[in-house]
Amino acid sequence: MALEIKNLKKTYGNFSILLDFSVNKGETLALVGPSGSGKTTALNLISGISAPEEGKIIIDGNDIGALPTWKRNVSVVFQDLALFPHLDVSGNIAYGLFVRKFPRKERQMIVEDALSTVRLSGYARRRIDTLSGGEKQRVAIARALASKPRALLLDEPFSSLDAPLRKELRREFLEIRSRSDAPCVFVTHDREEAAIVADRIALIAGGRIIESSSAREIFSEPKTEFAASFFGAGQVLPCRVLEKRYDVVEVSSPLGIMTVTALTEFDPETPMIFIPYEGFSFNNLNKAGWKNFNAKVTGSFFEGSKLSVKLLLSPWVSDQSQKDDASISLELAASPRVKIPESGSNIDIWVEQSLIRFVK
Repeated sequence: MALEIKNLKKTYGNFSILLDFSVNKGETLALVGPSGSGKTTALNLISGISAPEEGKIIIDGNDIGALPTWKRNVSVVFQDLALFPHLDVSGNIAYGLFVRKFPRKERQMIVEDALSTVRLSGYARRRIDTLSGGEKQRVAIARALASKPRALLLDEPFSSLDAPLRKELRREFLEIRSRSDAPCVFVTHDREEAAIVADRIALIAGGRIIESSSAREIFSEPKTEFAASFFGAGQVLPCRVLEKRYDVVEVSSPLGIMTVTALTEFDPETPMIFIPYEGFSFNNLNKAGWKNFNAKVTGSFFEGSKLSVKLLLSPWVSDQSQKDDASISLELAASPRVKIPESGSNIDIWVEQSLIRFVK
């Protein structure tokens, strides 16, 4: 069973969404992007809440685009959960089964199994208004799984919960999710959440998928400047290509001259490099691959598990025919035990050049 979205198009005024992606059997794809990028619209199109102008929605080889919502057997967990206050927990979970005319005894068995899956055994007769936020969330997921859906869609399901509960439910979701083979699309704007719950992340902006890969790859080796900036796992800097050789490119950047060995595509007119934060160090790392550069400290602040250090780089010439560009600021994380010079002082920072990537 797999979900395939092919040339799916929907237009709202001046905004249009055009999507192509697929989700494999048992896979969770996190659809991540800024507000207004088209994440919820994508779910509405797949579930049948909205009708596309063109394109196909294929599940297990069958195009379901022409089917009404209730015939698609696609489960949705909404941001506001959309639980029925007049029904008890059992009634909420069994609602879809009732609409599809499952026998009563079978409905009861499925409800009990679903409650066991989300660790709410014994809650069948509880009223919705007596549940905590986390319990309501589990009921909504249990309802989504009860009908053995062909696809599972979740629209920012944990966004209304406090931070500790969100972290707890994210990890529980992984266990619950493992009991269903349905392809899953999990919409979120939370980068950490996407990395935890998803097998793969698709970054959407302006109604288009910008980049898609595993969480580890998109955080540490983004291919686009937008992805690098959105996921915030490193520093993007402009550069100028000085020399190209077969296996390396030497560039000038606001940090200084460095060598890029991991060659990827880049815009030759306005090249940009990405350095993951683990590629920076305030410790003296005078060993192969590492190179030190000088920067001015403009401030620092303690954040519990880390120390954030603000730095100012020397003015840098992006175009040799023009004057110096404005100075560029960096903000890097350091161990809370690292001693940072006072504001206005200069400091050496070390960069692991093998981790540098070009981005488009």
